[in-house]
Amino acid sequence: MTTCAVILLATVFAFAQSDNAPISGIVKDPSGAVVANAKVSVINEANAFERQATTNETGFYTVPNLPPGYYSVIVEVAGFKKFTSTRNKLEAAQPLAVNIELQVGAVTESVNVEAAVAQLNTESATVGKTVEQAQIQNLALNGRNPLFLAMLKPGVRRASPMNNFSYGLDSGGFTINGSRSQDNLITFDGAVGIRTRANGTSVGTADLDTVQEVQVLTANYSAEYGRSGGGQIRMVTKSGGKDFHGSFYEYLRNNNLDANSWTRNLNTTTNFTAPLKFNQFGYVLSGPVTIPKVFNQNREKLFFLWSQEYVRRRFEATLQGRVPTLAMRTGNFSELLQPNIFYSGSRVINDPSTGTPFPGNIIPASRTSPNGLAFMRTYYEPNGTYGTNNWLKVRPGWQNQRKDTVSIDYNPTTTQFFKFRLANYSYTALDTSRGYADYAITDWSRPNRTGSLSHTWTIGPTMINEFLASASVDRVYIGVDKSEGERYLRSRPGINYPYIFPERKEIYDKIPTIEIPNLGTIDGGPYPSQSTGPIYQVSNNFTKIWNNHTFKFGGLWERSGQNDFDQINVSGVPGGTNNQNGRFIFSDARPGGVPGTGTGMANTAMGLFSTYAEIGPRSYTPYRSHMFEFFGQDSWRVNGKLKLELGFRGTWMNGYYKSLWGNIAYFDPAKYDPSKAAVLDRATGNVISGDRFNGVVIPGSEFPEAGYGRVPAIDSGLYDRLLSGGSSYPSPSQFNVVPRIGLAYSATSKDVFRAGFGGFIARPGVYDSVFLGGNPPWQPMVSVSNGIADNPGAGPQVAFPQFFMTIDRVYKIPRSYNWNFSYQRQITNDTTVEAGYIGSTGLYLARERDLNQLPTGTTFRPENAGANVNYLRPFKGFANIPMLEHSGRSTYNGLQIEVNRRLSKGLLYGFAYTFSKTMDNNSGPREGFIDVYNQGLNWGKSGNDARHIAIANYVWEMPFFSGSDNKFLKIGLGGWQVSGIVQFQTGAPITIGNGDDYLGIGSTNGKPWNLNGEPERPQKFANRNASGNFTGITDFWFNPNVSGGKWATKPANGTLPNQNRNSISFNNVGFQNWNLALFKFFRITERQNIQFRAEGFNFLNHPNWGGVDTNPTSATFGMVTGKSSERNIQLTLRYSF
Repeated sequence: MTTCAVILLATVFAFAQSDNAPISGIVKDPSGAVVANAKVSVINEANAFERQATTNETGFYTVPNLPPGYYSVIVEVAGFKKFTSTRNKLEAAQPLAVNIELQVGAVTESVNVEAAVAQLNTESATVGKTVEQAQIQNLALNGRNPLFLAMLKPGVRRASPMNNFSYGLDSGGFTINGSRSQDNLITFDGAVGIRTRANGTSVGTADLDTVQEVQVLTANYSAEYGRSGGGQIRMVTKSGGKDFHGSFYEYLRNNNLDANSWTRNLNTTTNFTAPLKFNQFGYVLSGPVTIPKVFNQNREKLFFLWSQEYVRRRFEATLQGRVPTLAMRTGNFSELLQPNIFYSGSRVINDPSTGTPFPGNIIPASRTSPNGLAFMRTYYEPNGTYGTNNWLKVRPGWQNQRKDTVSIDYNPTTTQFFKFRLANYSYTALDTSRGYADYAITDWSRPNRTGSLSHTWTIGPTMINEFLASASVDRVYIGVDKSEGERYLRSRPGINYPYIFPERKEIYDKIPTIEIPNLGTIDGGPYPSQSTGPIYQVSNNFTKIWNNHTFKFGGLWERSGQNDFDQINVSGVPGGTNNQNGRFIFSDARPGGVPGTGTGMANTAMGLFSTYAEIGPRSYTPYRSHMFEFFGQDSWRVNGKLKLELGFRGTWMNGYYKSLWGNIAYFDPAKYDPSKAAVLDRATGNVISGDRFNGVVIPGSEFPEAGYGRVPAIDSGLYDRLLSGGSSYPSPSQFNVVPRIGLAYSATSKDVFRAGFGGFIARPGVYDSVFLGGNPPWQPMVSVSNGIADNPGAGPQVAFPQFFMTIDRVYKIPRSYNWNFSYQRQITNDTTVEAGYIGSTGLYLARERDLNQLPTGTTFRPENAGANVNYLRPFKGFANIPMLEHSGRSTYNGLQIEVNRRLSKGLLYGFAYTFSKTMDNNSGPREGFIDVYNQGLNWGKSGNDARHIAIANYVWEMPFFSGSDNKFLKIGLGGWQVSGIVQFQTGAPITIGNGDDYLGIGSTNGKPWNLNGEPERPQKFANRNASGNFTGITDFWFNPNVSGGKWATKPANGTLPNQNRNSISFNNVGFQNWNLALFKFFRITERQNIQFRAEGFNFLNHPNWGGVDTNPTSATFGMVTGKSSERNIQLTLRYSF
């Protein structure tokens, strides 16, 4: 009955991302015959937790669901000596084989061995890597971010080198075997560690001192792991042990230790190293929880780990811009009659009422606008001449971070094991600028958290149950800095125009956004705002051992969401804004030929804006989604050589596009009625009359009660007519089942062949560019044209075509299938080499398609001459209608080679090489189509493609002077260690072209040009005369001319190009990086020491070139236009006991 109940429980709850794994093996006698009924004890060497098993008739034993760590394996059976094997390392989620050969003798005799052989993977077809403690502790990481250690595995790509400074919360951006970053999964002790906002970045960065290991699963991992269509990066936190340990440390960086950046060196005002102070400090304590003579006297039951880490970064930024002169702030523009920094020649200010010049270019005080002059006063006053700018300021900025990590392990009995993990990631920061200066600059607060609680119950020798509950939350609070003399207040310079939407302003007195030609933009910005993305999981996993089979069953239940108060997206709206307090655009020539002064600055002084837009109450949408997964798996030890893994994983989920308040809206082409199409102005594309919500749908037959009183548009009752009458549109629940199959064949004790095939279901998130709660009518906005700044709402309101975000009604769930073949060989006791082929294909990947793009050639038809693009669109009254659809496709083929030597005799090293090709028709959700009516143009090399990636890492305990009899030589020069990471990576693909709309589709998306033959590609940079000069930013990556003619020419109007996206044979410039650490432990006592450490990131100060100009109309076409990666030095002191 108990067994049935446990099995039933396993089908009810889901299995989350467990880090546990089994230890198994075959016990033989000296003749090679298997030994049955042998007692096998597996003991955790850190906390003495013990589990037992008995070999079956084939000599096979297995002990499942063990936490990662070092284990002793003890075998006892009558007629043989007691056998003990120690230091057997069990990695997270990676089965370990410990095969044992007994010796004949009495059981009172013993044989003790230490695991000293590099471990082959004979138990699984999983393609992955575990980064061990020696690498975590000793390799140089800029910012101490353990996620970057994932790059030590073949198949893992990131667009930037490992010398880049990274310590904040938003880490990730990896592509694994061609997958997109948002399809990967990061976990912290089983808790989901990525944001619900679908960009593939983490909610936090683990404290490096608390990380036991970093595991990277890249392909064909077993059925118990889900929620990702790509790879998985799994962080495992250390446990406390029987002894007390601790350390206190500080990492120090400042500008005196760093090289200046290459770009700053080019500017005479910044040709010095930017001021910087960086301190990263903290402590970690661990050990048993014991009360002498009362509780845990043997230190075998309860253990803890507690750590805190802090970051304090102080830096400066140099801001420059053009600001109005003091005279201009009173309406006096006489300076423009002379040579000036604002215009290339003199500029006459005309009287809008007469068309004649104002005498002396001075606007009479009676004609100026109080708010217009207040806009001019909002600018900083000029303080010098800096090239073409007349204002400069050095602005300080700061970033703070705190991490708290708690780890508790409790073994109340030999059959019960509890594990609790909690991590707080607190990040606060203040930006240095917004627009040209530091008005309304952004301050950030991100108090994120992950936590998990697991219980492992050994029901009997052949049954194990594991329960796991986890939670993570991603909070983003974006505020407006209220220091620096309250420069964010509009009342400070005297701005007081009345709002169109005076109610529910987040900051009523915040400055608007002001855009004036030839001056820096005053950007009031879209903030304050906030969003919260919680993820909750409950899980259960049941394991049953039967003969040589290990069966596992489980499922996964998840509730997650996004409480989004940050949904403003007006990128496609002419005259729109992202600022609740308004946006003024002034121009030299006012729209529609309306009279003005002829100069934008003078129009500002008179308050004559071209457009003004204002947003009403900010939309808040509580998105919610659920997911349930289940799996079954049989790990079958067929014989001593062959291991099979046969499994499946099922997934049921719905998308995030459902709101608890009902305040989301979609555009459905099937609901659009052409007979009710809006009437548009042919010249401007603006709406004259008609239904502006033609085709707009609100899902459901009625609004939920929770929406009333919270959403003004629901309370108004004006939009009930848009309700669709159903609740399933457009994100129906979907169910999918995929296989997981793998085998490992040990040809000899030193040779293993592995192969596998599997399907993987991704978990789509809330896409940043498609906020259905930010659509009209939930996010109201009004635009005004040719009005007066003192009362902008009194001007003529303009019904611009609506920019509307939507998603596909057929909401397929992204997935991938991958397959692999590999061979691994142990070449020495310490070293293994592995070579393999990995192939994969991605299906139903997210991408955006503009439903309202013009058909190819539309703007070049004679009958359309002079018509505005929006007038010609298929769905009248709308501008762009970006629709998120899951229709993308990708392929990956890669050769991966890996060499690893475990730490032995003072030396550890690893080498990973990837030769691969990734193809797709979109590389991310935001990458649009070249032409939605000719989608084949998008098929080409993926933006994530990197043909060659090579990375090496090493740790070497240098033997020099360690045994010297000279005390000073031994202490000063002996015992030093060196570690490093060396990285080489080729660049991303390129497309030759620009945004010229030769297709006639009303889009400025990048479009390929025709290519005439193959380009001349020098083996290294060369200048125009091919003299071989190698000087960096003035050199060519490719020759823009071929055989005396231009390599790229624009296609004829209305025709397609002869190249696809990213179809050129060569890629952009790649990069290389050299990180180095030199360190030494100075012993104080037997259990205490101090470590000194010096690290150099890109210590060779080798520049990485980039920014190849691919625009055929540019004067620098074909040239490398930038370089980066200056050297950084970091020093460390650490006390440990």
